[in-house]
Amino acid sequence: MNAQIVYAFESGQTANRFLNRLKSGDMPKVKARLHKGSNTVQVSYSLSENQGYDSTCAELDDLAASMNGVEVSHS
Repeated sequence: MNAQIVYAFESGQTANRFLNRLKSGDMPKVKARLHKGSNTVQVSYSLSENQGYDSTCAELDDLAASMNGVEVSHS
């Protein structure tokens, strides 16, 4: 099963900084791309069944928050 989260940032520069952190290998399980404009980033990752607690979402939230990013609806 895949999980998708979209984060919004105050500027395109900050969104790109977040995107580059993810693509640099800090979080090898995730894929990320700009989403509907330059200041939002869509992140997707695979959830492994029967693996117990997966901290990926919490880690993404913490990283985004450290850059003043917030999770938004991705409809």
